[in-house]
Amino acid sequence: MRRRGSLALWVAAAVLALAAVWGGGGGAQPAPDPLVQAVVLRQPVAAGHRITVADLALVRLPRSALPAGQLTDPAAATGRLVAVALSSGSPLMAPELVQQVAAPSDRDVALRLDTASGLPAGPLAGRRADLYALAPGRGGVRLVLKNVLVVAASAADGTTTATLRVPGRLVAPLIQAEAGSSLRLVTVQAAGS
Repeated sequence: MRRRGSLALWVAAAVLALAAVWGGGGGAQPAPDPLVQAVVLRQPVAAGHRITVADLALVRLPRSALPAGQLTDPAAATGRLVAVALSSGSPLMAPELVQQVAAPSDRDVALRLDTASGLPAGPLAGRRADLYALAPGRGGVRLVLKNVLVVAASAADGTTTATLRVPGRLVAPLIQAEAGSSLRLVTVQAAGS
C-alpha cells in the first residue's frame, strides 16, 4: 500500500491550507476551516503490530486537509493490528489496519501445527493462510482450508500453534484433521508483495 508523507508534509499541507483559507487580501474573510484532531504514530510500527495508546499521538489539522479514511479518534485504532509497516509521524489511515470483522457464526480455533516445520516467517496475525494436512507415513498431502484469517500464531515450549478464524461448521472437521494429521500453515502473499 502506498504510504502518505511524513508528519512534516502534513503540517506543511495544513499551513498551506490555512494560508489559503485565511489568506490576505481585502474584503470579507471566509469563515476559517475548523481544526479537527488526526491520529498519527509516535514511533514506527511493523506489520502485524497491535496498536497501543503509547503508539499514538494527536495533531490538529483543518478539516479540509483530512483525506478519506484518516482516523480522528485514537479509540478506533487501539487494539487493532497494523496491516503494513508504518513510519513515525505517519497519519494513521483506516485501510492500514487489519479488517477483522467476524460473522456471528465464526469461531476462533487454536490448532497444533507441525513443530518440525515451524511457522512461516514474519508476523502472522491478520494475514491470510492456507492450511495443509500431511497424513502419517506416505499418506499424502491435502488442502484443509484455503485463505483463512490467522488471528494469532506462536511457537513456545516445543509446541507450535495457530488460531484461525473459521465458520463454525468447520470447527469439528479441523479438530479431526489435527488429530489424524500433521498440520502446516502456508501464508498467502498479499497482492503487490
